[in-house]
Amino acid sequence: MIKDLLRETKKSILFLGETTIVRAVTKILSREENVFIVDTSNEIAGDGDIPHHCMGDARRMMVKSLQNQAGVMIECVQNHTPSVMVIDEIGRTREVEAAQTSRNCGVRMIASAHGDLRSLIKNKEIHGFLGGLETVMLGDAEAKGLQKKNGSKTINKQLTLRAATPIFDIIIELKRGRLHEWHVIEDTAKAVDNILSGQMYDIQKRMSCIESGKIYVE
Repeated sequence: MIKDLLRETKKSILFLGETTIVRAVTKILSREENVFIVDTSNEIAGDGDIPHHCMGDARRMMVKSLQNQAGVMIECVQNHTPSVMVIDEIGRTREVEAAQTSRNCGVRMIASAHGDLRSLIKNKEIHGFLGGLETVMLGDAEAKGLQKKNGSKTINKQLTLRAATPIFDIIIELKRGRLHEWHVIEDTAKAVDNILSGQMYDIQKRMSCIESGKIYVE
């Protein structure tokens, strides 16, 4: 469904809503990349001595508890120099910081989290994955100009903006039980900016025919 995004780009991808899909993604990427899985509670590779075949050629670092996940992410970067890091159910402030550090070191991030893009923006603990938010104060002229542009009846001198470049370049929204239909947001930064300014954002809908296996894009 997204082999083009996996193989033809080096962009980091966050899967929202359905976390099990990262297993298949890991197997695909491990054929060509140095992939490490930060595996909390053995969710991806299983709890046996021999990792599940879904890992492909990827290697894993086991994490005993969620409290240690961010630390193991940093350890992975420092000791193993992965080209790709895979994390299942990422979702705490320390992991935002660890993911940013990993990206700064040139590591491609593949992760999953619960919710959707709009709920992630509202989550103060982890909206750093999307670049974080900041509030700025506008002068009178700027506020009136924005009011006119948006057609608003009130003047608002406070404006919420994206603070930095998102950690994840691409967002893919999935719904449990509907894995034949994926909503792909190819430009996280632009989508977040549009939402904050009250505008619509672009979604590419990708669907697979259950009977024929063909992929359709809208």
